[in-house]
Amino acid sequence: MLPSNKRLVSGLYRVEGAAKLRVLEGCFYALGRYFRKGDELVVPRGSIVCINVESECVIEGSIAGSIEEAKPEEEVINTWKTLSDDLTSKKRKIIVIGEPDSGKTTFSTFLVNSALSKSLKVAFIDADVGQNDVGWPGTIALALPTRPLSWLGQLEPAAIYFVGSNTPNGFEDAVLVGIRKILEKTAGCNLTVVNTDGWVAGKRAILYKARLIEAVNPDALVVMRGAGLADCIARMFEHSNTEVVYAPTPPMVKCKDRELRKTRRDLAYLDFLINSSVKYLNLDKVKFYGTYTLNLQTDPMLRELITSLLGFEVQVEAGSNVVVLAVSGEQAYKRVLEMREQLSKTLGKEVYVSNIEGLKGLLVGFLNQELEHVGVGVIEELNLPGKVVKVRTPFPVDDVCLLIPSVLKVTEKGVERERGLFPLA
Repeated sequence: MLPSNKRLVSGLYRVEGAAKLRVLEGCFYALGRYFRKGDELVVPRGSIVCINVESECVIEGSIAGSIEEAKPEEEVINTWKTLSDDLTSKKRKIIVIGEPDSGKTTFSTFLVNSALSKSLKVAFIDADVGQNDVGWPGTIALALPTRPLSWLGQLEPAAIYFVGSNTPNGFEDAVLVGIRKILEKTAGCNLTVVNTDGWVAGKRAILYKARLIEAVNPDALVVMRGAGLADCIARMFEHSNTEVVYAPTPPMVKCKDRELRKTRRDLAYLDFLINSSVKYLNLDKVKFYGTYTLNLQTDPMLRELITSLLGFEVQVEAGSNVVVLAVSGEQAYKRVLEMREQLSKTLGKEVYVSNIEGLKGLLVGFLNQELEHVGVGVIEELNLPGKVVKVRTPFPVDDVCLLIPSVLKVTEKGVERERGLFPLA
């Protein structure tokens, strides 16, 4: 905790979160903007922000982390100021890539604030599905900031796209579709800034990032240097019309451990659940996206036969070459999985199994009739006989016609559970 106030003389200072500083006199420069009398700088736990006091400044606030003087060679604030001012003066679409903890989010904030200081109409796309500051874990989010920022968590989502995973690995196609759909909503903006996840190591990651850059088709590709893991991606585009710009990573950057990243997601889930209420969806009017389950024809005769064979209740749907068996309970689910190969041979069709009770706590996305992503919810119960899905969500559900299942589950207290078998076939 700071004393009632603290006077900062001219120079650089490094603020480690959690911290909240309020300017009483003078001003300082940070995150691509000037903080003047009455302005507040918020630094989340695990983050570090460098501030530049050009003359003198008096601040008050609370610091659970620390504030200390910094040497010019330890910080890159002046270089970032020059880069962000230059980029926002001549570019219309910028994508920022780099490895984890290389400065992507902080530099993106520089770009947004720099553009706002020029009175530009700005769109910010948060495409980091694992550490989304604007939307929720598992989503891509669009924000349309109109005032200078202290941190990206201040922004409200103007639109979202539900990916359904806290990593793009295995969900590359969903991220690419989401980026294109979100970009369509930025028409009329002078500048669009796209921040991305830190997955850049490995052949699959490199291919994914290359396709992501192609999908965005930016004027500028900003590569945070870090340890150089993203350099090969940058070199791919050196002869394209996209300008490649390298931004240095602060030497004193603090790496966030996995536990801190998970804690941030859990806090986002908890905030989501606190602001939610229970709502009901009629299965006669709502379908599941990308599944066989509830998208085939029920087969009462086959249901009776298999229920008699297994000795417990089974819901059956059949298509021309597949059969889906929906059961309730882990024991029944495991039993049917053990017999799936035998059932497949007997029926002459591929057999899939859905665990209805396994849906509890599953994060789902909402699509309306125009196939726009209009919300997120958590399934509390799927009642097949009653044809009702019970969800907890802060969003209206009247126009929802599709539910997008995810691989993410949360407890009633917002704690992210380990990813297991996908419960819906």
